[in-house]
Amino acid sequence: MCSPRRGMNMRPNLFKKRLSDATQIGTFVKIDSAEIIELLGYAGFDFIVIDMEHTTIDFGQAERMVRVADLHGMSSIIRVPDASRMSILRALDLGAAGVQVPQVYSADEVRDVVDKAKYPPQGSRGLTYAHRAAGFGHMPGNYMEEQNTAGTIVVHVETVNAYERIDELCAVEGLDIVFIGALDLSVCLGVNGADYMNGELAAPVRSIIEACKRSGKMPGIAVTNAAQYKFALEQRIPYIVWSSDVAFFKQALDAIIQTKSKIELEHTGES
Repeated sequence: MCSPRRGMNMRPNLFKKRLSDATQIGTFVKIDSAEIIELLGYAGFDFIVIDMEHTTIDFGQAERMVRVADLHGMSSIIRVPDASRMSILRALDLGAAGVQVPQVYSADEVRDVVDKAKYPPQGSRGLTYAHRAAGFGHMPGNYMEEQNTAGTIVVHVETVNAYERIDELCAVEGLDIVFIGALDLSVCLGVNGADYMNGELAAPVRSIIEACKRSGKMPGIAVTNAAQYKFALEQRIPYIVWSSDVAFFKQALDAIIQTKSKIELEHTGES
């Protein structure tokens, strides 16, 4: 006779601990594809950020994507479409390691995000055990405490308001990671280009990183090349998102077409 294995199916959320131990490398996932997530896992990525802000991915698709990532040892952060209570609740209930909230403007908004993401007494997240994060009822006795401690809360700094109030934002208790949205920030600040290493955006980005260090918050940033990755490591940024699945696919296709054109030109010259 089979005996119930209560708690045995719960996968511990170790992402925040891993961040404290070593830099974690992830990528934005914009395509609902188990195969792509598997490829990322085989390649050695530490985590994925499921992008629900700039795609049509829904929560049902996101849950399946998290399952595949779990099977390949990757943590999943969900970039929610907005900071609503339902978006944050569903992202965490389906078993993501944390949420990444775009377009925040003030410390009050960040406090509201933390409140929605944490169970009482730290917050007001609604409670049920009939979902994946709680093992559909097969959860340990300290489930709420574990969720409050282990869940990772990320907010974007990509608006003028957030940038000008960076110290206030970083002071919010319960916030874990300040993600620098370089492209949006460059547009909002009206600077020339999104080069955060040497361009006009460099000073604002460094000031955000310094504010994180002063407050004990972890900075996060997106990189697209080796130079930016080296910069992120030099700045001791633990949460690094390297491009996206769409960008990887585009780069590979562009390289194939360039190779094709080169071979065709050589072939034409020979004939």
